[in-house]
Amino acid sequence: MKGKALKRWLRVGHYWLGVIVGVQLLIWLGTGIYFNITPHESLKGKLYFKTAPQLEKQSFSVNELLPLASILARVKSVEQVSLITLNQRAVYVLDEQVQRYPHDCQQQTLIDALSGEKMMMDAHLAEQLAKHTYTGRGKVIQTQKMTAPFDEWPKECNPLWQVSIDDDVSTRIYVNAINGRVVGHKNDQTELADLMFKLHFMDYLHQGSFNNPFSWLFGLMMLTLSLTGLYWVIENMVMKRYRFKIT
Repeated sequence: MKGKALKRWLRVGHYWLGVIVGVQLLIWLGTGIYFNITPHESLKGKLYFKTAPQLEKQSFSVNELLPLASILARVKSVEQVSLITLNQRAVYVLDEQVQRYPHDCQQQTLIDALSGEKMMMDAHLAEQLAKHTYTGRGKVIQTQKMTAPFDEWPKECNPLWQVSIDDDVSTRIYVNAINGRVVGHKNDQTELADLMFKLHFMDYLHQGSFNNPFSWLFGLMMLTLSLTGLYWVIENMVMKRYRFKIT
């Protein structure tokens, strides 16, 4: 009796696993078709996006830069120093601890390389940096500072400036409030795209990654479905339930 009950539960479990896996496979198929027929610009919010132009080497004189030693003498500990340009200004970026990814929580300080003053990423500077990546005709209607977690950037740990543009797709430009990095653009088109990415990668916990517990669980379910299916095939062959005809 126990053997029959076990087989019955295996059969029921196999059927239900097939239903769940089948539904997710249909979701993959549907979202995959959507990704193929939707322009890349719409998926990534790049309808009015352009890469910020690089400043010319003549924008500032190297001889005018403050010696790095004088900057480092004022701070406690620095693991890495970078020289960048923000809105046509030479800036030292002091990393207290270098992070692996840009979206990780940055421990950085910005120092004006000409004056030696600490730079703050205020709303005005965020707007200027955002405009450098925008090609549309819309005007800035709002700039607000936001802290994690973010609905549109779930992996982002740093505070962001959201620069809202009044255009036909309600463009929203996000700027890192610590180092001025333009994280990217979002708009009305990306709202549907983000939902499709969530369904495709089973990111139901809103982690912004395909490497999540639901993916692990689904992989385990597919393995279980395959093993139980293999069991039934072997049993059917042993019980000679298959009739093969050679013609």
